[in-house]
Amino acid sequence: MHIKMNTTRMLAGLALLVSAALAISAGANSSRPPAQPTAIATVDIMDIIDGLNERSVLEKQLDDRMAARQSKLDEVVNELKVLDADIQMLAENNDARREKIAEALEKQAAAQARREALSQIASIDMGSVMAGLYEKIEVAIESIADREGYDIVLFDDSSFEIPNDKANAEVVRAIITKSVIYRSDSIDITQQVITLMNNEYSAP
Repeated sequence: MHIKMNTTRMLAGLALLVSAALAISAGANSSRPPAQPTAIATVDIMDIIDGLNERSVLEKQLDDRMAARQSKLDEVVNELKVLDADIQMLAENNDARREKIAEALEKQAAAQARREALSQIASIDMGSVMAGLYEKIEVAIESIADREGYDIVLFDDSSFEIPNDKANAEVVRAIITKSVIYRSDSIDITQQVITLMNNEYSAP
């Protein structure tokens, strides 16, 4: 009987402790404000870049510079044509012909090196333009997000299709690297960014 009474008291004490702990926990949680919903917007970076007036101007400048560089390469190519014509006019086993051939080989090597250099230069120039535009896009997005109250702006890749005719590894990689599966048109601020940047670019 004594043992039974002690057991009953012990269980009652444990019940009180659990109730107290739950009450404290409930009180602590009730004092914490509920999480506020996060405002999210999306943008298509490539659509923004394609819609920028500044991009067209910068690309025209790149084209003009590339044309000037290309003209120097064309000079070497024309010199090669003249050398080739001279070589055809000279008899074989002729010292002058051998000299022309050697000169032509040197110019061919120079022309090939210049072609490769022009390709790399064009790529670097375009990369610099893209990097500069992206920095301005970030500023424009931040400005719109602050004004409209967006907490997060995501790159919209919802239109990227998952391949169905590729190896499993490629399909899985395409799936796991996709960040936006679906988005409503109402949260897309791509056109707002384009309009803001074009207006700022056109402003005096």
